[in-house]
Amino acid sequence: MSRPRRIGRWDHLLGALLAAAYVALLLATAGDLAMSRDESFYVTAAQNEATWYQLLWDDSSAALEQPAIDHAWEFNHEHPALMKTLFAWSWLAQQKWHVFESDSAAFRFPGMLTGGLLLWLIYIFGARAFGRQVGAFAALAFALMPRVFYHSHLDCFDIPIVFFDTWVTYAYWRSLRKRRWAIYTGLIFGLALATKHNSWVLPGVFGIHFVWMAWAERARRKQGHDPARRMRLTPYWLLSMLVLGPPIMIGIWPWVWHDTLSRLAWYAGFHLHHVYYNMAYFGQNYFKPPFPISFPFVLTAFTVPATTLLLAFLGLGSRFGAILPQRLARLWPRDLARPDRARTDVLLVGSLMAPLLLIALPSTPIFGGTKHWIPAYPFVALYAGLGTWRVIRPLRKLLKAKLPRARNAARVLASMLLLAPSAVETIHSHPFGLSHYTALPGGVPGAADLGMNRQFWGFTTGSLVPYLREAMPDGGTVWICDTTWGAWNMLQRDGLLPRNIRPAASMEQADFVLVHLEHHFVEVDFQAWVTYGSVKLVHVLTYDGVPIINVYENPRHRARHDAAQAIPSRPPAPHRPVPPRLLPSRRP
Repeated sequence: MSRPRRIGRWDHLLGALLAAAYVALLLATAGDLAMSRDESFYVTAAQNEATWYQLLWDDSSAALEQPAIDHAWEFNHEHPALMKTLFAWSWLAQQKWHVFESDSAAFRFPGMLTGGLLLWLIYIFGARAFGRQVGAFAALAFALMPRVFYHSHLDCFDIPIVFFDTWVTYAYWRSLRKRRWAIYTGLIFGLALATKHNSWVLPGVFGIHFVWMAWAERARRKQGHDPARRMRLTPYWLLSMLVLGPPIMIGIWPWVWHDTLSRLAWYAGFHLHHVYYNMAYFGQNYFKPPFPISFPFVLTAFTVPATTLLLAFLGLGSRFGAILPQRLARLWPRDLARPDRARTDVLLVGSLMAPLLLIALPSTPIFGGTKHWIPAYPFVALYAGLGTWRVIRPLRKLLKAKLPRARNAARVLASMLLLAPSAVETIHSHPFGLSHYTALPGGVPGAADLGMNRQFWGFTTGSLVPYLREAMPDGGTVWICDTTWGAWNMLQRDGLLPRNIRPAASMEQADFVLVHLEHHFVEVDFQAWVTYGSVKLVHVLTYDGVPIINVYENPRHRARHDAAQAIPSRPPAPHRPVPPRLLPSRRP
C-alpha cells in the first residue's frame, strides 16, 4: 500500500445507501427501547434550548442577553452544545410538521443520523486505505456490534463523538498529502469539541503519529526516494486545529458566550475531576479508584462478537510489519505488509488504542462501560475488514483458477458468512443491548455468574410495559427505581404507557415496586421486603434466563384487587315501565 486508492461517486453512493439503510433500521427498532436515564436529561435540555431558539427567532436581542441564555442553557451545561442543538431543532421540526412517529424518535433522530453517517465514513476510510471490500466489511462489522447497535438509537453523545472523532482522524490522514485537508481537519475538530470531551486526546494521538511519520519520511529523503511524492512535514493540521477548533466550539455553545474563560475552566475541571458512579466487574462493585486496568480490554472481549475480534487480530497481524520502525520492518517476513509513506497503520493502531488506554488508567471512571471507548471500534472494524481479506484471498485465488466467473460471488458469500454471527448476536441483543454478552464469558448467563454488570440507566423498564398494563388495567402507581421520571413520561408521551399509571415518590405510596438488578441496588430488594413485610415476587423480567428486574406488589393493592374480585356482580334489574301517572306533566 503506497498511496491511497481513488474513490468515486459510486463509492459515496454505496456509503449513502449504507447510511440510509442503517438509519431506517434504527428508526424501525427504536420503539422497543425505553429512554435511558441520560437521555431523559438531554430531552429536558433540548426542550429548554428549543424555547431559546424560538426566542432568538422572535426577539434576537432579548435572546442574546445572559439571563435568557442561562435560563435555557444552564441545565446540563456540563456538555457542549452541538448535539443538544440538533436534538432541539429536531424537536422543533416535530412540533411544527410531525415528522416522526413519536416524540422519542424526534429527539433521537440526530444521534441515529450520525450513526448512519459513521458507516458511510468507515466505508470511505477503509476503501481509500485498503480497498473497497475492506471498507464495506468494516462498516457492516461496526454496525453489527450489539453495544454499538444499542447506543446508535439514543438521544446521547456517544455515537456522535465516534463519528466526529473518526472524521477528524480521516481528515488529518488526508492532510498529510493535501494541504486543504488541514483546514478541514480544524473545522471538523471544532465540531468534535462541540460534541464531547473525548475529542481532547486527538491532537496528542496525531502528534505521536506525525513525529513517527516525519522521522521515517526524512530518512527516505536522505536516501533520495520518490522526491515527487513527498509527505507534508509542516504540521498545518495542528495549526488549523488550534486556530479553528476552539472558536467553533465556543460559537456553537451560547452558555460560554458570557464569562467565557471561567465557564470553559469549569467545564474542563468537571470532566478532569469527574464524579464516580458504580460499575460491577467480576463480582465487585467499583465506586471509587483505583479501577481495574483490565476493564476496557475484558469488556471489549466480552461484548464485541468473537468473529469480529478474531478477524481484527488477523488483520492486525497481517499489518504488523507496517507498524514497526523502518529498521525493524526490514527484519519482518517479506510476504507481509510494508509501511506506506503516511504510516497509516501507526495512525489506525494509535486511534484504536488511545481510548482503551485512557479508560485503563486506574483513576479514570468506568461507570459508562463500553460507551466510553467506542471511538476505538471503527478501527477494530477496519482491521476486521483486513482480516476478512486474508481469509478470503486463498479462496479467491482457487476460484480464479477453476471458476473465474464465480470468484466475486464467492467473495460476497464468504463475507456474509463471516458477518452472520455478528448479525445473529445483534438481533438477539435487542432490546437488552447493555445486558448482552458474547459467547466468550458464556453468554448472558455466564456473565451473570462471573458478576458482570447486567444493565444501567434504567432503560429495561420499557420491556415491562406489557406486564404493567396488564397488572394495572385501571391505573395505579409504580416506584420506578433507576428509571427517571422523564424517561417514564416519555413512555406515556409515546403512547406506550397509559397516563393513569403514575410514578410514585416512595414504596409506601406505590402499588408496585421495580428493582433493577445491579449490584448497588441489592439493598433496594431488602427495602421492599421491609416495607411490604414479604419477600414474594410477583414478576421477574429476564433475558436469556437471567433476572433483569424484580417486581414487588404492595399488599394493599393486592387486597383491593382481591376484594374487587370477591364482590359478586349483580344482574341488571329488569326493565319496569314507569306508570303514566309518574310521568312529568307537559306544559306548553
